[in-house]
Amino acid sequence: MDRIERVRRAIAGLEVDRVPAGFWTHFAPEAVNGRAMAEAHLDFYRRSGTDFVKVMNDNPYRLVGVERIDRPADWRRLRPEPRGSRGRRAYLGALRQILDAVGHEAPVIVTVFNPFATANDNRSGALDFSDLAFSGISAHLKEDPDATSAGLRVIAESLALFAADCVAAGAAGIFFSANGAARGLFDAEEFDRHIGSTDRMVLEAARAAGATFNLLHVCGADQRLEAYVGYPVDVVNWAPQMGNPSLVEGRALLGKAVLGGLDQSGALTCGSRPDIEAEARAAVAAAGTRSFMLGAGCAVTAEVDPEVFTWARDAAAA
Repeated sequence: MDRIERVRRAIAGLEVDRVPAGFWTHFAPEAVNGRAMAEAHLDFYRRSGTDFVKVMNDNPYRLVGVERIDRPADWRRLRPEPRGSRGRRAYLGALRQILDAVGHEAPVIVTVFNPFATANDNRSGALDFSDLAFSGISAHLKEDPDATSAGLRVIAESLALFAADCVAAGAAGIFFSANGAARGLFDAEEFDRHIGSTDRMVLEAARAAGATFNLLHVCGADQRLEAYVGYPVDVVNWAPQMGNPSLVEGRALLGKAVLGGLDQSGALTCGSRPDIEAEARAAVAAAGTRSFMLGAGCAVTAEVDPEVFTWARDAAAA
């Protein structure tokens, strides 16, 4: 069974020859776009033995119509990032290099951060991950929901075009990194009106373009997974170790295949090979071999040898 068939069958809840495995990381600043990006991803894929390629996207979202967002009213001045901007052309060119090299043997999915996170992380006019609590964009939504939502919709429209272009280029779908559903941040109605609606704009655009492998990553601790019921995705990933439901509980709630089982800050980054193998086997024992893919709850950010991921993959198959 090849990687494409293995992933397809896992999504469908069918038997597989072994549990598919998928891991990812962030790359050096000089490898976030262009040829260097393609080479870094191909090297990681070949050394880690993953069953799909998750293409990272650490490029800034370029604000058009406004230099920076200081107050909610500024969101009304925002215009979509041009579809043919230089950065997007470079990214799509690198994506095509990856697809030409390995697209025939493994699904390739492209990272898209949801409009809520994109808005928060680019308010200064440069990519900035310092506000991990998303307090800035949350405060704007509380103060002036109409103006801020207008900005989120502009970003969603732009990201929807980007997602569709990636699928048209040959990507199997998108890796949609979602924030905004942490408990205590918004109630269910606020979330759906401001965040869920714009999330679905992007995911539905990818699906309409032909995506068959949309992976939803619910990022962070203490998440309301119920907020994501009905999202047009095929697989869902989150970190149970961060005060979230177990993979089995989440799979029953969402009705989708799930990916995870390993702690992204645990044995993968600081444990021995037996530790990693034991954690992988325990994950399969808990989740079973259907509608399950082995992986971590988030990006593995430590500088680890990609070989550790092959240890986990092979242990899960034993």
